[in-house]
Amino acid sequence: MKKWILHIVFILISFAGYGKLVPIPDPVFLTFLKGNFGTVMNGDNLDSNLAAQITSNITCTTTGITNLEGIQYFSNVTKINFANNTIVSIPSLLPMTALETVHLYGNQISAAPDFRGMLNLKTVLMYSNQLTQMPLFGNNPIIEEIIIYKNNISKITSLSGVPSLLKLDVGENQLTELPDLSANVNLDQLICWSNQLTTLPSLTKLTKLTRLNAGKNKLTQFPDLSANTQLSIFAIDNNLLTSIPANFIGSPNLTSVKIYNNYFTFKDLGPYAGILTASNIYTYTPMLSPVGDTLDAYYNESVAVHSNVDNIVANVTYTWYEGTTSIAGTGTTDDAVTISQTSGSGVTKRYVYAQITHPSLTSLTLTTDTFLVRFNPCPAWSDISYKASKTDCGNSGSLDIEVQGFVAPGTTYELTSTSFGTTEYYNVNKMTGLIDTAYNLQINFSTACIANYPLPLEMPVVDCNEAFMTPNNDGDMDTYLFTGKGSLVIYDKYGKEVKRANLPYEWDGYGQRGLVQPGYYIVIINGGKEQIHISVLY
Repeated sequence: MKKWILHIVFILISFAGYGKLVPIPDPVFLTFLKGNFGTVMNGDNLDSNLAAQITSNITCTTTGITNLEGIQYFSNVTKINFANNTIVSIPSLLPMTALETVHLYGNQISAAPDFRGMLNLKTVLMYSNQLTQMPLFGNNPIIEEIIIYKNNISKITSLSGVPSLLKLDVGENQLTELPDLSANVNLDQLICWSNQLTTLPSLTKLTKLTRLNAGKNKLTQFPDLSANTQLSIFAIDNNLLTSIPANFIGSPNLTSVKIYNNYFTFKDLGPYAGILTASNIYTYTPMLSPVGDTLDAYYNESVAVHSNVDNIVANVTYTWYEGTTSIAGTGTTDDAVTISQTSGSGVTKRYVYAQITHPSLTSLTLTTDTFLVRFNPCPAWSDISYKASKTDCGNSGSLDIEVQGFVAPGTTYELTSTSFGTTEYYNVNKMTGLIDTAYNLQINFSTACIANYPLPLEMPVVDCNEAFMTPNNDGDMDTYLFTGKGSLVIYDKYGKEVKRANLPYEWDGYGQRGLVQPGYYIVIINGGKEQIHISVLY
């Protein structure tokens, strides 16, 4: 009996050091573990208790691992490096409480890992993956680096729980905004280039910031850097900025500044020309092309094309080009060029642009975007059509003039009454309040382009029965007789019912409240099959 008890005790002692046996699904990872950490392996399975005793770093890069299942049982490892594999999924790393450094860059990881509560974590490198969401941080009191550039992240969550953060790199993602960073007072480097940012959060609390890269975004406002006196490297190139804050250029700690490919002109840069040309700190050329307009005109008209760039700055020279050929008469301090087209077939398109220089910054040439000038044929009368509204005895008519082709903004329409000979001028192509039955039309597109419609514009009318009565008991026109069969309703000019009766009916000027007031009345017979308009006079 004693021998059996001792044998059982021996077996229990023998198995006391073994933990859960975990299968490793990835064959490459399995081969790596067998070759480098064979003591924790039991065949193709990992012993969780033995894995927890490993404290050395684990590094396995560029081997083709796709799945890291099993790594979480190395709970006392301080650094893992699985960079440049083809990893698509990772298990929860939360059991790895001793972990300080995570290198998982250059993989295909899409699901954001959860690092919250990993109190020893200092560095996370997960750039060049396929993350669509930011890894979860918070309660990571000593984390210093978060490098997650070149992913597909569209939103950065709050980092207020990681005040020890020194470097944040979220470049080459899909961000439209950054969170409030005012709690990250130790931040030394902020890199957010190549996103869709339109503004930056306030940086006034980040007084330790030495590097800021916000290039290749859609920023329209220069950040306030007045409190960032330690800033040394600054890039805000390839944005949509149009002005530079006073006293920014020339800050003593700056060693590299990139502001090129914005909309800065000589008006913005000229005051700092001496500083810009005296050092190699600033990269300010080239600049984005100021936007060009599309202009329309008629043949035989002269069109003045204005660059609208620095036309209040002295000594600026404008040279205009059509294609690669400079236009005669340019190369002056006048920011405009005049072009014309005497003839052509259909619409003739001309493309011009200006190159702008200033003697204070000879290395910078501003080139405007292309200005498109379209010369249109003058509309002929055959290009003109109209729609006339019907008129009746109580309403005036209207006209809607349509012109096929270009209509200049200052076009005027002249309507001359054929009955009265009077002329009215309109600056819109819809006219109302017309009382005549026909009008002559002339359209003035420009001084060199006038079109006359060859025939009067007919205004269709509705025949209406007109009558009047004078119910003053003088024996003449005191009543009005409505003949026929059916019924009638009499309304005043405001649409209020005055009288309702059956036909035939002789109206004596009395309504529901006695003798009606002088004015205009409409009689609807048999539900509208006939109308009679009566003027009551006294």
